[in-house]
Amino acid sequence: MSKLKDHLPALVAAVVIVVLIACTCRVTYIPDPVQETTIDETGAVVVVEELSVAEQYCQDNWDSLMMPTIQERAQDIATMLPMIREDLAAAGDQYASRENETSPYSFCLSGTVQVLEIEEPDRATRTRLVIDVQPYDGEPDAKIQVSSVIRTNALRDAVGFLKLDDFANQVEFADLTTAFNARVQETVIAGLDIASLEGQEVDFLGCVAINEYTEPDDFLIVPVELGPKAGE
Repeated sequence: MSKLKDHLPALVAAVVIVVLIACTCRVTYIPDPVQETTIDETGAVVVVEELSVAEQYCQDNWDSLMMPTIQERAQDIATMLPMIREDLAAAGDQYASRENETSPYSFCLSGTVQVLEIEEPDRATRTRLVIDVQPYDGEPDAKIQVSSVIRTNALRDAVGFLKLDDFANQVEFADLTTAFNARVQETVIAGLDIASLEGQEVDFLGCVAINEYTEPDDFLIVPVELGPKAGE
């Protein structure tokens, strides 16, 4: 009993401290985030996905800014190809955009070309249209990417107005490429009957990033518009 009496002041003090902490501390309740919903065209309730900065930028600016800029800057591929083949730097300095001195030249191009073959049609991640540029000679000049995986900054860099300093960090800037390429997948490539294009003339609008040009694999175009030649 004497031992309990000896420890009683300390126990009382501990209880007082606990009571004081409980009375003075603020407990903040953080509710679970509420998912935003909307009604789709069928009348069903669907959850609105939260977009990243890059995805939001693409959604807000693709039709109003990206596409008009690509259309305005586009050069005819039949004119540009010989210039690029002869002197990439000279052609690039005049007609392309470039992030820095070590980056590829990124061109906006358009035109009518002949599809010579469908490259690797059974491998969705590598499928490309092998194209002949006018004047046609039956030899491949370049390729148009119609694969499920597109790895190039051509769309982001070719428009000329998107700069790293305009975004919070390198990740956001890099994510623009992912968002733009995903847009091409959804709006251009997904709706194509690729097999039907072999041997046909097609009209295209797109971008290409080039470090050097010695073979068709160096000239991989990302299409923002692609389809059979007008009138056919």
